[in-house]
Amino acid sequence: MDTLPVELLRLVFSYCDPKSVRNLREVTRILADVGYEYLVSSQFTAVGWRNDIDRLHSIALHERLRGSITSICVFLGEVYDYDAGSTLWYQHFVTSPDQRNVVLGLARQELHRIEKGRKAVGPLHLRADDLREACSALPNLTDFEVSFTQCPLDSDLLKEVFGYPNCRKLDRPQTYSNLDAIISALHGITLSSFKVDRLPLEVFRQKDHRKHWHTHAQSFSSLRTLNLTLDPSGLQGPGASLRAVNGLGSILQLATQIRKLKLAFHPYASETSKFILSFRDLFFNFTFKKLTDLTLEGISCEEEDLKDFLARHGGTLLRLRLGGRGLAKPFEISLGGIHLYEGTFRALFTGLRAKLPKLERLHLEGIFECEHHDLPSHEAYNFYPLTNENWEPVPRPRWARSSRRTISSLPFEQYVLFGGAYPRNILSEEGY
Repeated sequence: MDTLPVELLRLVFSYCDPKSVRNLREVTRILADVGYEYLVSSQFTAVGWRNDIDRLHSIALHERLRGSITSICVFLGEVYDYDAGSTLWYQHFVTSPDQRNVVLGLARQELHRIEKGRKAVGPLHLRADDLREACSALPNLTDFEVSFTQCPLDSDLLKEVFGYPNCRKLDRPQTYSNLDAIISALHGITLSSFKVDRLPLEVFRQKDHRKHWHTHAQSFSSLRTLNLTLDPSGLQGPGASLRAVNGLGSILQLATQIRKLKLAFHPYASETSKFILSFRDLFFNFTFKKLTDLTLEGISCEEEDLKDFLARHGGTLLRLRLGGRGLAKPFEISLGGIHLYEGTFRALFTGLRAKLPKLERLHLEGIFECEHHDLPSHEAYNFYPLTNENWEPVPRPRWARSSRRTISSLPFEQYVLFGGAYPRNILSEEGY
């Protein structure tokens, strides 16, 4: 293999897993040299109970390894021990008592090990300087993710626990500081994508945090993909919500080059509710000039307000997703739909037919409902997913069955794209 061009040797290494890379490097000196840069995965994951920031810092200062990392995922998720134990007990109720005790014992050991490591390592914001120095030294860093809900470890028990929203724990003040540290670390970096799957919305209500984000989030100007799932549970009253929405909007407007945008609202304090959102308060008539993909989930809004916001992007918008899984448990129907407190979905979808001329795909998921229950114009729908967020087809979920009156959104997509008769309002006709 020594006689092969370096480009082909690199191609071989690109198909190897970490163990195969180490084994292949031991064959010859040339392979050892070419494979050096493949010792580090392009995707780096840091968790809160290991010294991963130290490891990242060491890689970033290494002349030959620092170019390997292109994406970073920082996992900051925690769980409530009691809720985690109760969830696992119920999930394994049908197993034998001995087997169930083994599962619960393994879970307790794993959670104890994680908590012990977390206390030893300390919160992320205490390592803010190292994180900032590491990120600034990674020349090929383009993607950054902060996760609180998607366990990155190869542990079925932990993944099962994090799949239940009631098990997820969030220290809100510490989360503010950790997110501030991350935003500072990304200052001046040319990112392509940024994602946070549980961002406390009240961060943008507080003056100091809002100013901090606005100062250091200038890297958002290069973003092509922005994915934010916001938790509004910490907001008290409409005044606080308005200030938080205004602050969020000022940050979003920094992402002038955005092509893919997802805004989801997951109210952990009330998992089935929707967040009241005014697009006028959020964007002040701002338009994303290059937006092609948009996802909106878990909101309650006016029909005209939503339609006006979508119409402003009619010249570029190709794919639109409304609704999502929300905070549904694995066995529940999707909860992250859309609620209209003024207007109807029929008027919304009819209006979009003319206002989104370039639209190619429309996907609806979750419970869609509008007000005026006692009027003939009342609408209610319960959509199950047909595709994932990459628009790849997914099998029909087991929880999607006729007894739950879940339906496909395909007739609505066809209506918006091609016209024809408006789909029947099945749930309202059945007295939903």
